Amino acid sequence: MLETRELASDRDIIDAFPLMRELRPHLRAETFLAQIRQQQSEGYRLFGGFLERRLVALAGVRDACTLSRGPHLFVDDLVTARDDQRRGHGRAMMRHLADHAADRGFDTIHLDSRDIALGFYQRIGFEPHTSVPCRITVKALRATPP
Repeated sequence: MLETRELASDRDIIDAFPLMRELRPHLRAETFLAQIRQQQSEGYRLFGGFLERRLVALAGVRDACTLSRGPHLFVDDLVTARDDQRRGHGRAMMRHLADHAADRGFDTIHLDSRDIALGFYQRIGFEPHTSVPCRITVKALRATPP
């Protein structure tokens, strides 16, 4: 059974770095804590899922409200340790997030999925939407002709 709790102490967050790096390989250990603290100042919350005191899943979420989606919980990060995948930990973490969302008064959870994770989300009931996340650097956009 997965024990889920919010990671708030410096030690808990630092200890979560190796698992978060499986999802976000560009992250660096020396700046990870500061990045999490910055996001927390903007409402981000980091939850860890533990199996016999071993961190096997992470979820980073934030309260959101947009014109297109209304009030909702947004999942920024969700990862299960490679060696622990397909054992129900991701599903258990999402159930925890559903409880958290309900406690916050939200009826929906939204996230952006990579292609490789879409099947997991669909199996637990998520419905894909037609929007596609896009990005550009400010520098590149400013360099485009008027």
